[in-house]
Amino acid sequence: MYTRSIVPLSVRSTRLCGVVLMAGLLLSACSAAPAPAGWSARSPGLWVSATHPGERVSSSHMPFRGTPSDLASHILESVVFARGAAKMVGTNAMKECPGVAGEIDFLQQRPPRRIVVFFSIRNDIAYQIRWSGAPGDPLPPEVLAFAESRLCRVL
Repeated sequence: MYTRSIVPLSVRSTRLCGVVLMAGLLLSACSAAPAPAGWSARSPGLWVSATHPGERVSSSHMPFRGTPSDLASHILESVVFARGAAKMVGTNAMKECPGVAGEIDFLQQRPPRRIVVFFSIRNDIAYQIRWSGAPGDPLPPEVLAFAESRLCRVL
């Protein structure tokens, strides 16, 4: 015959559980920005700006097992082949989070566009944020802040 008995948790265990739950709530309150400041949603994961006509930002994530170099190669192939005449003009580690996230800059010939892809890998998930604008347009600071808030989180 089997009997079950319930053993009450000690006061210390109860406090520890409370601290863990509180930390989780606080961290969830500090989650990444839902959109670049001043940009409006066109669809889930796609934003446009009234102050920067013709520019757009998209955010995506997908399962990915590999290194940051593997992801950079995947992004390079997807942009160059999907865009036809796009070419890579630069790569950098994101200044605010080196070793965690990077950026790749492309120029597309037809139609003329500048495309910047920010990327990171966390827990076998690849995160990408893509901005596109006119070839001479500087990257808006709110887009960089948005990318940093999404990609530079402590792992």
